[in-house]
This record gives sequence, structure tokens and C-alpha cells, in this order.
Amino acid sequence: MKSAPTPLTRRRMLLLAVLLLTLWATWQIGQETPAPKIVAERTARRAPIKPAPPSPVLPLLWSARAEAQPPIIDIFSTAPPTVVASPAVVAAGSPKPVFSLKYIGHLLAEDTSHAFLTDEQDHVIAAKVGQTLGNNWQLTAMTDKQLVFRHTTTGQEQTLQIGTLQ
Repeated sequence: MKSAPTPLTRRRMLLLAVLLLTLWATWQIGQETPAPKIVAERTARRAPIKPAPPSPVLPLLWSARAEAQPPIIDIFSTAPPTVVASPAVVAAGSPKPVFSLKYIGHLLAEDTSHAFLTDEQDHVIAAKVGQTLGNNWQLTAMTDKQLVFRHTTTGQEQTLQIGTLQ
């Protein structure tokens, strides 16, 4: 009399059946019929394949990219720093120098403090106290609440408030 198969034997038989079905299905998928050769030849005679000319690559400027995307709203952000310009003191008769630097951020450290600014062409500038920037503006003082600039030829001072006003 034959004994009943053990659970291990049943599991092995089931795995063998699954393996055989998987191999058979893989073989069946690879047995697709190729397209008739005559149809391919007739198509080739009617419409010869011509390579398409490459499409031109257009440069994408950052300003155009920024305008094309919707503004991102950060619901967790704090209020942006308020930039307040101090009244300018200019000698009579001399043209008023234009202050065109924009504040991005700053890094205050004991020995190396930097202010990060942009100019008219949106180039990022990292400035230290005492450094002269574009259009003869010198960074004379930097605190956690304001940046003070002085025009080297006219002596005009410009203050950027970078902290939050209370």
C-alpha cells in the first residue's frame, strides 16, 4: 500500500508544476509570427525612408522658464524680509548714483561674514564687509538686521533692512 505524500513532497510537486508552466508561457510568448516579407518589400518600394532633419535646439533662458511656471506658494514660510532704503544724501549738482543690488541672504560668522546679493543681470555676488561691488558701492557694515553700503565717489549711503521690522 502506498503512503500519502508528505507536505514537503506536495510543495515540491507544486513548485515543479509552476516552474513548468512558467517555462511553457515564456516559450509561447517568444513564438510570435514574423510579418510577411512581401509586405515589407512593397512598402519599401512605395515610400523610401528619408532621414528627418534634426530639429533646432532653442536655448531656454531662466527668465522665460520662471515666467512659464506658476508661482510656488509656501504655506509654511515666514514673511520675507522688508527692504527699506534710507534717504539719500547727494551733493548738489552731481548725478545720483543708482543702487541696483538686491538682497538674497546672509551668513554671519565670527571671522567670515558674507552677504549674498544679485546685480542687474541677476548674477549672484558674495560680499564681505569692506568689499567694493558693482557701480562703486562698498559694503561698510553688516548686522543681522541691516546692510549698509556707501558709494565710494559720492559718499552716499544706502541701508538695506534685512531683518523683520517690529
